[in-house]
Amino acid sequence: MCYKARLVAQGFTQSFSIHYDGTYAPVAKFASTRIILTLTTQNDWEVEQVDVKNAYLNVELTETIYMAQPLGFALPGHENHVCRLLKALYGLKQASRCWYKRICEAFAKFGYTRCTAEHCIFYRWHQGKIIIIVVAVDDLLLTSSSRRLLLESKTNLKSEFSITEMGEVHWLLGVEVK
Repeated sequence: MCYKARLVAQGFTQSFSIHYDGTYAPVAKFASTRIILTLTTQNDWEVEQVDVKNAYLNVELTETIYMAQPLGFALPGHENHVCRLLKALYGLKQASRCWYKRICEAFAKFGYTRCTAEHCIFYRWHQGKIIIIVVAVDDLLLTSSSRRLLLESKTNLKSEFSITEMGEVHWLLGVEVK
């Protein structure tokens, strides 16, 4: 039997301008995602879905943040010690914004352009072919007019993050895709 657990920070105890400066992180509008899927269908492009594993843990924190030790994990004699967070944890107010900045940096490194109208859509032209990536937090929708470009993009993502390739899209953000 395998058990999983996730350590979650108690972000509700954080104070603005002391522990974090901003919490805003854009999310792709579903209407924009539908337009991308329509383009994919009309042009018979390749389309796949990728999940970034433990997305927030890919982010180094710039702020100094301390957290109380999780219940039951304090060493005897060290119950009053605290944990200094080096990575963004789920529950931190700034975690989603930090993740968004991190994925923007990765896409810029690989030559993608961020869509000016929809900040969670990135695209890249290469030899007359295009790849478009829609970011929905840690779920990525990749569609391309070239299979080779799609595979190259997944290889690039693997070099930066631990990902799960989910293959052709069947479910996206709770909606069935056929």
